[in-house]
Amino acid sequence: MQYRIRTAAIALALGLSSLAASASTADKLAAAQAAAIDLSQAIDTVQTQHGLKVVEAEIDMKKKQPIYEFKGINAQNHETQLKFSALDASKMLETKDEGAAKKKYTDRLATAKIGINEAIATALKHTAGKAVEVDLDDHLGVLSYDVKIIDANSKLVEVRVNAVDGTIKQ
Repeated sequence: MQYRIRTAAIALALGLSSLAASASTADKLAAAQAAAIDLSQAIDTVQTQHGLKVVEAEIDMKKKQPIYEFKGINAQNHETQLKFSALDASKMLETKDEGAAKKKYTDRLATAKIGINEAIATALKHTAGKAVEVDLDDHLGVLSYDVKIIDANSKLVEVRVNAVDGTIKQ
């Protein structure tokens, strides 16, 4: 009896986590479709207008509105988070200075030989769709950009692009 209850609880938990993941993908797809600019254009805006060296970026729905969220290093070497409307890039929603940049972020940015938008372009050549998230990360000593793309089948696909040589890692 206890075994059946435990098995049912595990099955329910797995089902709910799967539902949450698909809801998140649906939200990201809805946000990307509603956005006035794509992720690469949004990154360009943040880098040129706000001087942010982006290490993480994503689009999502908040209060039924598409927004872009960024994390990066500003000119004062502070870790900064920015949020702005994906409908109007001039509409800043939030700016948060988190103090001195973490060494892991400054080291990653210094080591990366290709830019974040180049990584997105490379990933989109590999897997057609809409880029909805990207982050610069270290995977067992290999620096890479993890680019999440919603493909033609509305499936979330992660493409890993080596941040030093631009090759695709599966």
